[in-house]
Amino acid sequence: MFSVAELSQRTRDRSFTVADARRLIERSYYLAGTHADVHIQLGVLRPPDYHFQDLPQYEERHLHSMFRSLEDASTAVAAGLNCDAGAAAGRFLGVTGVNRVALYSRSAAGATPNMMVRSAIASMGARTGTMYGDHQTLLVVMVLSIYGGQYVVLTTAYPTHGLSGRPIPPEGTDFLEYGNQRFAYPAV
Repeated sequence: MFSVAELSQRTRDRSFTVADARRLIERSYYLAGTHADVHIQLGVLRPPDYHFQDLPQYEERHLHSMFRSLEDASTAVAAGLNCDAGAAAGRFLGVTGVNRVALYSRSAAGATPNMMVRSAIASMGARTGTMYGDHQTLLVVMVLSIYGGQYVVLTTAYPTHGLSGRPIPPEGTDFLEYGNQRFAYPAV
């Protein structure tokens, strides 16, 4: 995990590396118990549905988007934090009382243009199977939270090709949300 000051400095300097992002993903899950595997399709040694073992409610979702690998996830998180919206997220989290921000990043999507989507198949209202397919990534959603009063964790991150009931940043724009406020920044 990164301290708030360290994350803020690295995002301000645009020096948050892919290795830093991987460390943030891994430590957020293992040390803070956040969302399992940050929506990553796991390798051939584990079944694709391993992601759902910790959080079975995701098993029943009609659609569930995932990065194709930890490398893709790390690349997207680094790209999403090394832009104006990512730097603003670091500044916001440094303000007392701000415990969570969400990034809706086209900048991150440019770093991982394809994603895996898991679809539940149903017939006559009964679940009958699962299908996996590739889709183009429209944007990457990242939620950053404060843990232990001084550390930043990645609560979740996932690629998506649309947002149900939420505005999508216009082309060339990233959104940062805090509470019910939304701020627009140019995408990289």
